[in-house]
Amino acid sequence: MTDLATAGVPLTRACRLVGVARASYYRRVRGYRHYQPVADPVPQADRYQPAALSQAERDQVLDVLTDPDYEDLSVVASYWAAFDAGRLACSQRTFYRVAQANGLVKDRRRVRRPGTGGGRKAPAVAAAGVGDLWSWDVTELAGPARQRYQLYLAIDVFSRYPVAWRIEHDQCRFKTVEMFTQAIAVHGAPRTLHADNGSIQRAGDTITALTNLGVLTSFSRPRVSDDNPFSESLFKTIKYDLSCPERFTDIEHARTWTAAFLHRYATAHRHSALGRHTPQQVHDGTAAQVQATRQARLDTYWQAHPERFRKPPQAPPLPKPTGINTHLLSQTG
Repeated sequence: MTDLATAGVPLTRACRLVGVARASYYRRVRGYRHYQPVADPVPQADRYQPAALSQAERDQVLDVLTDPDYEDLSVVASYWAAFDAGRLACSQRTFYRVAQANGLVKDRRRVRRPGTGGGRKAPAVAAAGVGDLWSWDVTELAGPARQRYQLYLAIDVFSRYPVAWRIEHDQCRFKTVEMFTQAIAVHGAPRTLHADNGSIQRAGDTITALTNLGVLTSFSRPRVSDDNPFSESLFKTIKYDLSCPERFTDIEHARTWTAAFLHRYATAHRHSALGRHTPQQVHDGTAAQVQATRQARLDTYWQAHPERFRKPPQAPPLPKPTGINTHLLSQTG
C-alpha cells in the first residue's frame, strides 16, 4: 500500500477514496499498534469488574426475583416494588442484568396463544390529568357450567385508577346509570366518558343520565378494538393474572376476588406507563412525593458507588399526558 502521506492528499480523504479505514492505514502502513495481543485472552464477561455487585448483593437481587410476592410481576415492576420497600441497593439495569443471567426474565403471566370502523370518525380524546377522561367497558367472567357474569369496569385514564365497577348476571342500563351516579358522587364528574358500542353504552337512559351529570360521551368505532385500549388492557391484566380462577364458583366469589384484585392493582401495581407509580399514587397526587423519595435514595446510592454508573441515576418520570387517538388531535389542532 502506498504511503498516502506523500501524495499531497489529506489522509482522511485519501482513506475514504481508496476505501481503507484510517486505523487500518496506520496499522498496516505505518506499523502503529495500540495494543499487544495476548496468546490466551480472557473474555470480557470473565474479567474482574471492580464496580460489580458483591455476591451478597447479587443474592439479594435473586431473593427478590424468586420472592413469591413478586411472582406475577415483570422484572422491572419487581425492581421498583422491592426498591420502594428498601430491599435493594442497585440500579434497575443491574437488576435486570442479574435476572437475565439467571434465566428469570420470561413473562410469568398466562399468555394468550395465537384476529373498518363503519365509516365513523375515529374518537380522539386527551387526558392531561386526573378526571379528564374515564374509559369503561363490560367483559364476561366464567362461572360454573355455562354461567357468565358481567364485569362493568370504569377507570380514570390518566391514573389508570378503577373509579367504578360491579359484577352482575346481565347487562342493564339502569345498573350502569346507578354505577356512574355513585362513582361521580365519590370522584367527581369526568370531563369525558369513553366507551365501546354496546347496547348499554349507547342506551338513551345512559347518555341522558351522563349528560345531566355534566359528562361528555365518546364512543369507539364499530369493530375497532384499538379505540378503547385502556379498558381492553386492564381486562387482559385481570384475566391473565395468575390468581384469576378459570371459573368462579358463584357470583359472590367473582365479586370478592375482583374487589381484592382491583385493590391490589390500584395500591400495589407499579404501572409501566405511570413511571412505575401505582394508580392510587397518581390519582391522589402523592406520586410526586414518591418520585422525590426515590430520587433521594438513588442519589445516596450513586454517591456511595459512583464507579457503578456512567451518569447519576434518575428515578422514572411522572406520568405524561395521554388519551385515545391523541395523534389525531395534533393533526386537527
